[in-house]
Amino acid sequence: MDVFPMHFEDFFQNLHTDMFFNVALLLALGMLGGKLAQLVHLPRVTGYIIIGMIFGPGGFSLINEAVLYDFKIFKILALGFIGFNIGLELKFSSLKESGAHVIFITLVQTAMTFLLVFLAVYALAGEHKLTYALIFAAIATVTTPAPIVACIRGYKAKGKVSTYVCPMVALDDIFGILIFSFMLPIGVYIAGHENEIITGSSLLIGPVFDIGFSIVAGALVGYLASKFLYRHKQDDNISIVLIVATSVLFGIGLGHAADTSAILLPLIIGMMITNLLDFTFAARVKTNADAVTLPLLLFFFTLSGADLNIRMLPLIGILGFTYILVRMIGKVVGAYLGALATKESESVRKYLGFTLVPQGGVALDMAILAEVRFIQIATDTGNTEFEVIGSTILTVILGAVIIYKIIGEIVVKWAFVKAGEIEHDAVDDTKHVW
Repeated sequence: MDVFPMHFEDFFQNLHTDMFFNVALLLALGMLGGKLAQLVHLPRVTGYIIIGMIFGPGGFSLINEAVLYDFKIFKILALGFIGFNIGLELKFSSLKESGAHVIFITLVQTAMTFLLVFLAVYALAGEHKLTYALIFAAIATVTTPAPIVACIRGYKAKGKVSTYVCPMVALDDIFGILIFSFMLPIGVYIAGHENEIITGSSLLIGPVFDIGFSIVAGALVGYLASKFLYRHKQDDNISIVLIVATSVLFGIGLGHAADTSAILLPLIIGMMITNLLDFTFAARVKTNADAVTLPLLLFFFTLSGADLNIRMLPLIGILGFTYILVRMIGKVVGAYLGALATKESESVRKYLGFTLVPQGGVALDMAILAEVRFIQIATDTGNTEFEVIGSTILTVILGAVIIYKIIGEIVVKWAFVKAGEIEHDAVDDTKHVW
């Protein structure tokens, strides 16, 4: 007679398929990956994703593939909170102070980056090349602020380039998310209707509805949330967390029901809140929102890494390196032409574009959202080819983000030095924030 009610192999099999154990495992692995990434000066987000890839079904299979499928709803939830946090950063008053020149230069470099990346990816990609070109070009437009802010603060950069670049990054994210919200449904539609006659109306109706619905619904929920927050301004932080979480969940629910972008509608909610509240209270709201968002993001990015097949990393190849190089060219040339048209100084024309090279969190969010959308289509249609499209997009962007992180701060510092806004022998006392 056995002393133990079950054999060890049964016990470990039960653990491997237990949802609670897999949640704990993902969180523990994520924390470990984040710490290891910081040790080698990479973003914590990158560490979450890479360790998820290593121990996911595509690697050592420590995390159960069947259980991962049940976690898909967490991706949508986390993307909503990511969009909300981005919205909290978009303060209209700071954009007004930057003037029309910054807006114009941003528009020119965004358009140039989109165009060049679109043409390059379209020329290189084989099957589904129009879908890949549209989505990669949209993702290419956004810039991550962390290494830029680290350089400005750490080296105490002062001048027109450093003054222009911060509001430009915020505008980059606004324009980039709007473009992505427009291009993703078009790319998805084209992928599902290749070799068919596609009309302009069939392509435009969906994205226009997505953006219009997100703006209207997000503005309404954000306005109501700001009113509730003001009423509870004197309450403890728990009340603020509950109002924020409820607002974002309403936004996610409305967007999910209407099948719109998981990022844009919550972004509008966050943008409304930060612009309707006074500066001090808005900062308090953001601090409390982080208490919900940060643990969710750790789980989300580790889960996203676990969903990736580590064997697909070599696929970055020519397509990935072309994306990295052409995106840099688009930023530099676009900023130069925009600055030239607005008659900016030579240093702004030559070096502003180089400060926009870094790419990180928002690009990864977009790539993961694309992957989620294509997985949903693969599930609905039974066509696994859509999963390959999503995985390829996320794999290439992840590889690009890692390379941008390695070279990003170096390029930004070089640009500030060449523009004469920091000393050549400045001491780097910055910390890697992302």
